[in-house]
Amino acid sequence: MNKTPHLPNTEAAVTQWLQHLQTKGLAKDTLAAYQRDITHLITRYPLPTPTSYEQNHLRFALGQLHGAGIQPRSLARMLSAWRNFFNWLSEHYQTGYNPAIGVHPPHGNYPDPKILSIEQTELLLNYPVDPHDPIAVRDQAIFELLYSSGLRLAEIMALDVQPISEPGYESHCWINLEDNEVEIQAKEQRQRTVPIGSKAMLAIKLWLAQRHHLLLSESKNASSANIDAFAALFLGSRGNRISPRVIQKQLQQRALAVGITKPVYPHRLRNSFANHLLESSNDVRGVQQLLGHAQISSTQSLSQLNPEQLLQFMQAHPKRKKAHEPDTES
Repeated sequence: MNKTPHLPNTEAAVTQWLQHLQTKGLAKDTLAAYQRDITHLITRYPLPTPTSYEQNHLRFALGQLHGAGIQPRSLARMLSAWRNFFNWLSEHYQTGYNPAIGVHPPHGNYPDPKILSIEQTELLLNYPVDPHDPIAVRDQAIFELLYSSGLRLAEIMALDVQPISEPGYESHCWINLEDNEVEIQAKEQRQRTVPIGSKAMLAIKLWLAQRHHLLLSESKNASSANIDAFAALFLGSRGNRISPRVIQKQLQQRALAVGITKPVYPHRLRNSFANHLLESSNDVRGVQQLLGHAQISSTQSLSQLNPEQLLQFMQAHPKRKKAHEPDTES
């Protein structure tokens, strides 16, 4: 009785597949194209074994490649190469599994993706920042927080440095520096706690060290007439709580500075946060809770995650994975 060969790791399996194609007499250019196509997938998702790949990995890879400007016809050819690889794997190693089945390439005028690719996000957030420029340091903290925690623009604007309860003023969103979290008191008393990534926390602390440069002297205590400015985490150049227009304008300018020509607005960073985290974790319910959505799809209720689960879930975030690397952002 023939024994099924031991399943190799992904890199070895790809090498064997390419060798198999070579024995079929394919032209050098065709072999090179197959190699390029499979490399697009395994470099974006360097999973240990070929059977670790799921449909979501392939779908998100296609979305990223489209976001990088690759046309639908090329994406269809690429998907065909991936399907060929997994078919060969299934036949040779009897895995009975092909994640490319059920994945479809884009057709015709594929709509502009509503997210940034991971590469574009890295460009945006790794832009050199002058640590002595309060505006630049503030913007970096905002952009990192938008992507790290997937906050809404209104939530970014509403953030306070700390919870404040004074006559005529009550905090609804604030930073918890001790626990590296954002606390949000949403509508109908629905509390939401969102973890903050380490790079975003560093950017926020750098901003807090510069915040006094924008805070007007008459707003430097809780009893001031402008208690809103005293409480606000992010300030505009005139010393008041930052406006949505300023955030939108600064983000678009940053995008143009790094060569991203399509519109980049705060909600696009929020969507990118959700999609990149889904790629890493494949946990729809966890992403829904972090975003503060009340439902999955149209009617399914969210199951609550405890703090330990939330922390484990956030470890999958691309910005959290690189937290141990040297920081070169500012």
